Amino acid sequence: MAKQEVLGMTTVYVRQDSEGKILEILGAPQPGMPDVTPHDDQEPLIAKFLRDPLGLEDAFPSLKKWQLWLAALELEPPVFKADVLSLVNGMADMSVKDKETVRIMIEDAQEYSRNDPRIDLLAVAMGIPPNQMDDLWKWAAQIEP
Repeated sequence: MAKQEVLGMTTVYVRQDSEGKILEILGAPQPGMPDVTPHDDQEPLIAKFLRDPLGLEDAFPSLKKWQLWLAALELEPPVFKADVLSLVNGMADMSVKDKETVRIMIEDAQEYSRNDPRIDLLAVAMGIPPNQMDDLWKWAAQIEP
């Protein structure tokens, strides 16, 4: 995407629907598209769209560490963090480095992103199919302290 820089500002051209939802961001005005307007790519809504064009951040907000593990306790049977760590440690097809990476992610991350591929690895270790993990994730995001 070619962008035009003006005085430190990067200009992008945005096409929105009648309600203001961003449909498309272009690097230059397009012939035959009078409904695009110039914007700074650092405007919060523009930057968010560029970072997450599919809206996955909204569909799957980040979870705090405690939200994820409290949700795991609601499964039947409950899933305990210590058991997941033990399962990961016992995975023969993972290198020692990969196991340590997952352990650090489990124990030291303050928030978890559903888009992180290691979450799917955790789901497998917990015996949770991807669609159930999606549902659990959305439910866990609702847990309040």
